[in-house]
Amino acid sequence: MKYLVGTVLLALVLLAVWVKVDIYRTGYAIGALQDKRKQAQQEQKALLLELAKLTSPEQIERVAVSQLGMVRPRYNQVVLVKGTAPPASEAPAGRVVRASQTN
Repeated sequence: MKYLVGTVLLALVLLAVWVKVDIYRTGYAIGALQDKRKQAQQEQKALLLELAKLTSPEQIERVAVSQLGMVRPRYNQVVLVKGTAPPASEAPAGRVVRASQTN
């Protein structure tokens, strides 16, 4: 009987120690994941800032002029077309012809 009681007590102590160790291990894993999340958020902020800088009109013009050799159009080079809406984003690329214009 003493052997059975001792075995049960030992099993309970080992179970309690195992649960406590598992709690600590889980806590460390949570801390590591929180650090990783914070680092990913900081990286995301940096990438969004870089995206905003690279897509700004000033940066696009700077690259167009310095790297692509483009120049601003002169006044007489600009043609304004009235009465047409820009094509929808889902529209296929190319020329859009209205049915009333075809013969």
